[in-house]
Amino acid sequence: MSPCSTGACGPPPLMPHSQPSDIEQLSSFPVGSRVTYLCVHGAVRIPGVLDTVQCLPGSQWSELRDPCGLSCTTPTTLHFAALSEVDEMINFYPVGFTVSYSCRPGYENITENQPSSTCLENLMWSEVPELCQRKSCGPPMAPPAGRTLQPTDFLFGTRVSVLCNEGLSVMLLLAFCHAVITCSSPPRISNGKHDGEGVEKFAYNSTVSYSCDSGFQLIGNVSIRCTRAGNAGGGWSGAVPQCKGDFL
Repeated sequence: MSPCSTGACGPPPLMPHSQPSDIEQLSSFPVGSRVTYLCVHGAVRIPGVLDTVQCLPGSQWSELRDPCGLSCTTPTTLHFAALSEVDEMINFYPVGFTVSYSCRPGYENITENQPSSTCLENLMWSEVPELCQRKSCGPPMAPPAGRTLQPTDFLFGTRVSVLCNEGLSVMLLLAFCHAVITCSSPPRISNGKHDGEGVEKFAYNSTVSYSCDSGFQLIGNVSIRCTRAGNAGGGWSGAVPQCKGDFL
């Protein structure tokens, strides 16, 4: 709380990672005035933290913690593991924050520990230990009137070639141990857009980011991710954000 002149508050409090918006160098604010803070210097909004202060009776500003902070970007995408469902819902990763992964379909954990990564002081993610290995499908059945050219293993993702008996040809080439998950176009939002406009199909674990039109502020998740949705294939994780007008 900062003492101010009678019936009015002085300049709003200073914050390390945000600054008051549109105050036009005012030095005095009447009781009831509200001031909203915007992130600066690469900081991002901290979900759930208020970004507005109000001049209260007694010429004091309401309490406010910095609504912005430094965060690592979206956690590393891995071919052998996917970000946990809990961490998929998060869009702010401060220094020291640790996310966990689970093995993707077709992979199994070789230890009792889950792969994880931590946001470091340089705002980079720590390397994720490769604790998931590809599962084995076992040898495939030979097709009628032919045989398979067996590889040295039958790990997830392996393709097996088919050799037909003399005088016959391959009518259909089967791919073994292969799973594909995709998502359709993500939801549109009013007064904003996402960076996947025009794309009809998105690969598993890909992300799209939203932005607002001029004069609107993004509320909610900046990005959503294509992930598994039960047995129904792919679906978008996280709530779709909204673009709202000036709150002053």
